[in-house]
Amino acid sequence: MKPLLLFAMFLLLAVAASIWGPALSANDGCGLQPLKPLPPLGCRDLVAVCVCDSGGENCRWEWRCVR
Repeated sequence: MKPLLLFAMFLLLAVAASIWGPALSANDGCGLQPLKPLPPLGCRDLVAVCVCDSGGENCRWEWRCVR
């Protein structure tokens, strides 16, 4: 019974990694997207953009205004 349980757990983790892995690695320099703040006056919405330096390091999230 124990080998079957271990196999089921492995299979579940493999499926989860195949579903969420590509989504999390798309902006791996910035990490997970932070919670969206309230848009300032004059902005209809805010869009998070991952910005890195020219070497692709020192990444950070910036919020851009959508008018």
